[in-house]
Amino acid sequence: MVKVPDRRLLWKLWTATMADFLPLMITLSMLDAADDGLSWSAVADVSLEPAICAFICFPVALYLYGALVRRARGTGIPLTAEVLAATQRHTFPPDRAARLRADLCTSERAWDVLNGEELHFRWRPFRGRRSVRGTVTFDDSSGEAHMEIHTDGNLTSGSGLRRTSAFVALCQIARLVSR
Repeated sequence: MVKVPDRRLLWKLWTATMADFLPLMITLSMLDAADDGLSWSAVADVSLEPAICAFICFPVALYLYGALVRRARGTGIPLTAEVLAATQRHTFPPDRAARLRADLCTSERAWDVLNGEELHFRWRPFRGRRSVRGTVTFDDSSGEAHMEIHTDGNLTSGSGLRRTSAFVALCQIARLVSR
């Protein structure tokens, strides 16, 4: 049985995309009002711009939603509305936890790996220089590995997939370990 992704995520991505375009929309509205003066046609134009912005932002939100569905596919990580959170947590089963330490230490995307009882690392989820911080704790009694990934403020304030960088990094690590 295939799990259906949470549709609330699409709504949150749509509102976040509209919020990204809000400064541009306000600037265009102010310019229209300044050019046309205070008239009924200017009021009609200004009141129509939020609807146009919402219409334009929906395909962008659909693209982001599809990109997140593709990244989460096959990883066992549920795609919920909490994808936009700055901190992502996941527990790896004992069979994958054994490979996690070795794969993180040898990955090209990971650096500043401090290997001890807890594993601390930085992970680059995208091609740029920006990264997320991660911590892995190993439970000796169950053999599981508990991972926590934190996004810095420079990624959560961005638009598009950068806003979900902790989730993207978690999916990349889950794929790395499952190979």
